[in-house]
Amino acid sequence: MPIAQVGDINMYYRVYGEGEPLVLIMGHGMDARSWVFQTPEFSKEYQVIGFDNRGVGRTDAPDSPYSIAMMASDTAGLMDILGIEKAHILGVSMGGMIAQEFALKYPHRVKSLILATTAARSPSEGVGALASIFITEEGVSQETRIRKLLPNIYTDKFFENSEQVQRVVDAMLANPNPQPAYAAARQGDAAAQHDTRDRLGQITAPTLVLVGKEDIVLPVKLSEELAEGIPNAELVVLEGGGHGFNFEIPDKFNQAVLDFLVKVRGKG
Repeated sequence: MPIAQVGDINMYYRVYGEGEPLVLIMGHGMDARSWVFQTPEFSKEYQVIGFDNRGVGRTDAPDSPYSIAMMASDTAGLMDILGIEKAHILGVSMGGMIAQEFALKYPHRVKSLILATTAARSPSEGVGALASIFITEEGVSQETRIRKLLPNIYTDKFFENSEQVQRVVDAMLANPNPQPAYAAARQGDAAAQHDTRDRLGQITAPTLVLVGKEDIVLPVKLSEELAEGIPNAELVVLEGGGHGFNFEIPDKFNQAVLDFLVKVRGKG
């Protein structure tokens, strides 16, 4: 199991394929396994780096305050260990918040920036509220919590296929490294404190802002705010996608990312 000592934590990571580096940063409560529909496609053309953020999966989960800036530093530290000076950076949800901070703190290390279903600020009704569902409630089973979570992530159409829903529930129940409740709270607190609105104009990397039209956790208006604040950012809204659109409509998600990367490389 590939583990790197990054600052104060042991960090799990995986590398797939060859080519220009593409770093994938996952969101709250989710680990590198959540890129299952992306890594096979992206690694056909890129060297794809996926990892577990602090507080989730096989990476250490210290019971101390986390911040989005801290997790951006974790990302940079892992890149240092892997000998990656500069990469395309893709972040989803809380991972998109981390990606924003990374681009602001390490602009010379960003070839391009892809901010998916994320925001410059974390509204109380968004990630912060969603985080509470990840935290174990006394007397509530894990399956009940998962089923309570899914309507926030997927569209109504997703639930028309009961077998598909059950597969997702079963996969989440089978997670060999469930997130501790305190770590879910630490990540949630970090996301709740995120705010880059007054610094977005400092982002210099070519940027794609990508969102599902039916996202109820971080609605389209927040992606519009992001795109308006980042110089020359491109906004793409995908039909039929909610907050978990990299799972629900992976073909559309992957194509939007790959099309953007081709344009960026063409200008390079």
